[in-house]
Amino acid sequence: MSTKKAVAGGVGLLATALATSVLLAPAAGATAPTTTTSANETGVNSAYAIAAKGLLGADKSPYVTDAEGFSQESLAKLDVPGLAHVRLLNAAAGAGRARASVADVNIGLGLGRPLLTASAIEATCKDGKGSSSLAKARLGDATLDVAAPANTTVAVPGVLSVVLNKQVKHDDGSITVTAISVKIDNVQTLDLASVTCVPGDDHDGGKPTTSPGKPTSSKPSTSGHAPTSTKTSSGGGAGAGAGDKPDANGKAPRPTPVKAHLDVTG
Repeated sequence: MSTKKAVAGGVGLLATALATSVLLAPAAGATAPTTTTSANETGVNSAYAIAAKGLLGADKSPYVTDAEGFSQESLAKLDVPGLAHVRLLNAAAGAGRARASVADVNIGLGLGRPLLTASAIEATCKDGKGSSSLAKARLGDATLDVAAPANTTVAVPGVLSVVLNKQVKHDDGSITVTAISVKIDNVQTLDLASVTCVPGDDHDGGKPTTSPGKPTSSKPSTSGHAPTSTKTSSGGGAGAGAGDKPDANGKAPRPTPVKAHLDVTG
């Protein structure tokens, strides 16, 4: 059987499984988080809207990290012929958090009927914790919850698997959250809205995050003294006039006229 026929059969089985909830593992859909050695780029926060590997490939797009500070990129649309048609792709990372989103999703995998459709898909994380959300998402014939439990898996053994709100914890404490991760046997993978965050991190490209200290202003110290007034003695006794004394501002006194009688000689 060709891969395409196997996938087509898998989509049909997947739709049936979703309708009957038989293949949700476990019953409520949440599996234990996966652990790996490290994130793709140790010590940085990152995000991308879509990526694919296998028969049909697509690089992480748009892809950003905060290795040199806060970064954000957007694409109006992206088409991967035979695989995916998406619009409004956004990715942002910085200051301990990351966000990725994509809208108008149509994943066809080259089949006559779409495997996955959604009006919006988003993943976010902050300080080593993350979540994802879906809007009007359908997988096969089944409607998907807005917020699926972490690592909700729907699978057709040996054919394909779809993981919703995939969360991978790394040994360095970081976490990768992928809103939807599709794997077709061993020939194709597709990730939609994926983010990675480091715990307790305010990483901003190695740039100092502390603000410079507030400058202190010091006023020059002055030791000014009030002007002193000095009284001078004019040798006058009881008959000395008030004008012999300096005034309150220390100015020289006005002279006091003295009447005198001069003898006329000759």
